Amino acid sequence: MNDPVSLNPAYEHASTPPQLVAIEAGGTKFVVAVGTNHEDARVTTIATETPERTLSAVLAFIKEAASTRPIAGIGIASFGPLGVDAASGNYGVIGSTPKPHWSGVNYLKALSTLNAPIVIDTDVNGAALAEALLGVGKGNRRVAYVTIGTGIGIGFTDEGVISNGSRHPEAGHILLPPHPDDPLPGGICPFHKGCLEGLASGPSIHERWGQSLSELIANKAASAEQAIALQAHYLGIMCSNLSLMNAPDVIVLGGGVSQTPGLIDAVRAATLSHLNGYLDDLSKPEAIEHLVQPAALAPHSGLVGAFMLAHRAAQTTH
Repeated sequence: MNDPVSLNPAYEHASTPPQLVAIEAGGTKFVVAVGTNHEDARVTTIATETPERTLSAVLAFIKEAASTRPIAGIGIASFGPLGVDAASGNYGVIGSTPKPHWSGVNYLKALSTLNAPIVIDTDVNGAALAEALLGVGKGNRRVAYVTIGTGIGIGFTDEGVISNGSRHPEAGHILLPPHPDDPLPGGICPFHKGCLEGLASGPSIHERWGQSLSELIANKAASAEQAIALQAHYLGIMCSNLSLMNAPDVIVLGGGVSQTPGLIDAVRAATLSHLNGYLDDLSKPEAIEHLVQPAALAPHSGLVGAFMLAHRAAQTTH
């Protein structure tokens, strides 16, 4: 992992750096860290079960790990949909999620007993921020980060700042034409037929083939080549759409599915094919190789981003 950087000028030359709490809240697990940065933190992993059980365990760990001195700031990078406008009444509140029991959970209320400022954004926005400032997107103006795992989420930064609108982007639910040879053309999303998450998330792959992509390859399954090609087809459409709509300098692919051997190269080839020479600057393989890249901070991109949010929270008191 890259060296830590201070994003809080108030503490840059402090003899005692602030104690921070970073939470990467995912649909499968919460990664909770207490420390001054992502390099020195105490870290634990807690299963995402009911909100009561999970958040009670989160609080218990934080209170024990942070018992020696006050918490200066808390950063939360969470699965969504999520209220991310600090001026809104739904800030930090999870929206209509397919995750059972989590709709309506309010992070500000759940962590209020910690008596520390909190900054909250989506897990993919946190990861995008980390990759833009410390990872593969460093030095580029626009960065898109895509996590491909239990779900698909996409976060954006512009000039090193998270880019939200009236709400955070939900580009994981853009609608795609199903491939004519897809054995699961309707996908698995409970809200949409044929959206990116429903067609290309980890659970959709398992529903379609009975195994993950990596397992298909390891088991030398006859369907492995077709499965990789289909996944690359959908992710290539995604990368093409992002290039046309948001014009990122770099599209970072993260999450467990992205680590499938050979997948990123296949996505690059599919992206080039889908764009079909329409964008002059993305008409050559070397340009697509720069555009579509694996996460440099994986598997810690989201947690590093949560620490950056925690630094921002700490600034609110200085």
